[in-house]
Amino acid sequence: MEEFPGWAKAHWKEIAHLLEEGRYRPQPVRRVELEKPGGGKRALGIPSVLDRVIQQAIAQVLGEKVDSSFHPSSYGFRPGKSAHQAIQQLQADKQSGYSQAVDLDLEKFFDKVNHEVLMRLLRRRIEDARVLRLIGKYLRAGVTLAPGRIAPTSEGVPQGGPLSPLLANLLLDELDKELERRGHRFARYADDFVILTRSERAARRVHESIRQWLERRLKLKINAGKSRVCGMEEVEFLSFTLRGKRLAASEAAVAEFRHRARS
Repeated sequence: MEEFPGWAKAHWKEIAHLLEEGRYRPQPVRRVELEKPGGGKRALGIPSVLDRVIQQAIAQVLGEKVDSSFHPSSYGFRPGKSAHQAIQQLQADKQSGYSQAVDLDLEKFFDKVNHEVLMRLLRRRIEDARVLRLIGKYLRAGVTLAPGRIAPTSEGVPQGGPLSPLLANLLLDELDKELERRGHRFARYADDFVILTRSERAARRVHESIRQWLERRLKLKINAGKSRVCGMEEVEFLSFTLRGKRLAASEAAVAEFRHRARS
């Protein structure tokens, strides 16, 4: 990063020309694995410094264009939105009589995003074919596993790139709009979301129908071992549980949330 400004002064005219002509080729991302506080590892894909700068530019321009169209119950990686606001919404819904929750976990979401589905949704939002092709190149740039060894990326978005959170919101906004169309109360922070109902029977019905919709429309799978129907008192969302009128945070959950925020 320290060397980039000087390098950019010497090379940016050439890079800009390649971008404008649609001939720029991103570098494969660097694979980094971080230990998760609760056990296991989280795989990150770190783009080169130049690719991070370009991705950040795309995210800033595209984000300003599309953010106002996102659902108000989407709280992750958006200006003026926060995890605490998501928890406050759940608190208010609980006090309004929503006693049951559909707590769904998307299986390896960032690793399993379907490129065809994502690009189809992006074409609705972006008119410039060069930008669409560039984003497609970033999705397919590959991963450097070892010196000289590059693995292709036929699915997923690299968790670690500046553009990935916006792409996640663009994809899951389809879920938000479907939940709104069905009249459901919910809160979503990136790929973490909870759907609320007033009865256990309704919650179980919603669990199954949304699972099928996600698999059919967005090609995403639910992690059955981490998804459940439960009372609002048992929900753990973004490190917090709702107990009575209080918020409670487990030490392990807080560590996991801070770890994910740093990632």
